[in-house]
Amino acid sequence: MFKFLLGTIVGLFISMLAFSTLTIFEVKIDMSVATNIFIAAATLTATLIHFDSQKKQRIDRIWEMNKGVLLDLTHSLSEAIEATETEIHNRHCHPEEQVTLKNHDWNKLKEKTNYVLNVYGPLISAELLASINHHKQMSSNIHHQVDREGLDTLTAYEITLEEHRKLYEQLLSFISKISGVSAT
Repeated sequence: MFKFLLGTIVGLFISMLAFSTLTIFEVKIDMSVATNIFIAAATLTATLIHFDSQKKQRIDRIWEMNKGVLLDLTHSLSEAIEATETEIHNRHCHPEEQVTLKNHDWNKLKEKTNYVLNVYGPLISAELLASINHHKQMSSNIHHQVDREGLDTLTAYEITLEEHRKLYEQLLSFISKISGVSAT
């Protein structure tokens, strides 16, 4: 809406300048010149509409191709965030205050992440692809540190939760951008 309003104001301003310039220099415009100007303006408008339509169609095609896998990855990530938060809560509280964990399949997130990277990589923005790669590497590093270097599991859960949340926010941002839905 803002672009339309700005374009209208700029267009009116340029039209007023052109009209006043023609009036000052006493340029005579006959009907054939006015017709040619009108045809040129209509052609320019039609061309701009066509290019805008092509851009929107491209974005719609990208969204339709990626919709399923991105929503699945987002769902898996939200489940992993919930499971990680529950585990952190259980580690901080007394045994009688612990929450029962749902049976969460951690490999599901890993599989979906690998699927997005290997299959849908060319169809996703480079920024999101880099974020998913970073998340995968951080996850591997955390597992390695817990298994081999003696990293405390609570610290590992907290780092993992932070990484999950970062990727989740980037996924939501990308989804809202590519789907045409503004998440404000």
